[in-house]
Amino acid sequence: SRLRIKAGQYTVTHVLDEPAKTVRDGVYVPLYPMAEWLAESWWFLTAEPESAAKHQAHDFRRRHSLAANREGYAYPDLHVFPLGGLTRLVWHRATTPWSKMAFLEGGELLVDSAQFQEVCGDLVDGVVARLVELGLEDTPLQEEWRAVREADAEEADFCRAAAGLGWDPYAIDDAKRAEVLMLADRLGGMLAEAVPALNPDRTAEGLAVVEQALQDAQRHNTLSLGRIRSVRDRVAGRGSSARHPWRAGQQLARDLRRDLRLDGEPLPTMARLGEALEETTVDAATKRTPVDGGGAILVDGVVACGEGGRPAFAFRPRGEPGRRFHFCRALAELLWRPGVNALLTKARTERQQSNRAFAAEFLAPSAALRDRTRRTTVDEDDVDELATEFGVSSMVIEHQLANHQIARLPAGRR
Repeated sequence: SRLRIKAGQYTVTHVLDEPAKTVRDGVYVPLYPMAEWLAESWWFLTAEPESAAKHQAHDFRRRHSLAANREGYAYPDLHVFPLGGLTRLVWHRATTPWSKMAFLEGGELLVDSAQFQEVCGDLVDGVVARLVELGLEDTPLQEEWRAVREADAEEADFCRAAAGLGWDPYAIDDAKRAEVLMLADRLGGMLAEAVPALNPDRTAEGLAVVEQALQDAQRHNTLSLGRIRSVRDRVAGRGSSARHPWRAGQQLARDLRRDLRLDGEPLPTMARLGEALEETTVDAATKRTPVDGGGAILVDGVVACGEGGRPAFAFRPRGEPGRRFHFCRALAELLWRPGVNALLTKARTERQQSNRAFAAEFLAPSAALRDRTRRTTVDEDDVDELATEFGVSSMVIEHQLANHQIARLPAGRR
């Protein structure tokens, strides 16, 4: 078949055919290997977010990279990472020496996950239909795809949870199956965010860390946060239609600052943040009974629903700037999803990206940074001075300056 892959306005399969001396927007390849990869990796492509640790693992690359499944054919170097409602596609310039093809473009794009799954599903359906036309039945592709297509809602939830841990839902033993069911039963609505943050070799220990943190928060770390509750209805819906999760978080932070009449004012200490929120005990409440990382090293904190519906928190032990940053991430969760337990993690899911973007914009507003930055290129001293003024890490300032195109950073810093 002639295969052309387009992502938005980009053509992933823009290729130089060296023998023919032509440039085309498609390649001629058998589609069975690609369809088989899509079917076998379906639950991983739709439910296993990326992480810094996983990127180093060969099996993770095999599950998420079309190039790792070329089988000698001229497929592009395309990688697929689910975030939730969006899927991140990354592709690189690459050559395939055995076919003398050179893929000419590299890029990255977020696409709608439902649309991505529909397009990929249609491709696999087409290959399966062609096999049937040729009288081929019960191939590995057909068997794998039948299991995916016939999965009911309960089985699909199980498959997504297993895949999130990096386990093939159709090839796990009884012990791992029981682990997945236990996590689903005890984590409930937190399962989707918990799975990417748990060590698959220590799930029971990670679960215990999360459950203990929730209990400690509910018993010892509650706050009234009446000021937040009073503005929640006005700000929570704003920005929710933003296509990118970080933009939704940034807009929510700007709206909350506006409603709290903070303008670009720095909140460099926990005490000053407490004053802005009219909550004098925020410093003490966020220090008590911290999260014991242990078997959940990617968990940064929890947000719990305490007695009388009062919000409660527990965070991984950190200095005040880090604790304040995580507390602001928790505020985003309270604004968007009040009354439910939530996790703050290092995972690259939509939800975590949005609450991290909220915290960065709330503590170091991009407009205020722009007002204070007069040069197109900043040095390390500039970054450190801004970090001190706003009470955040230099990394937060660097991300804000770069992401909002306020100034270029020192060489080697970004």
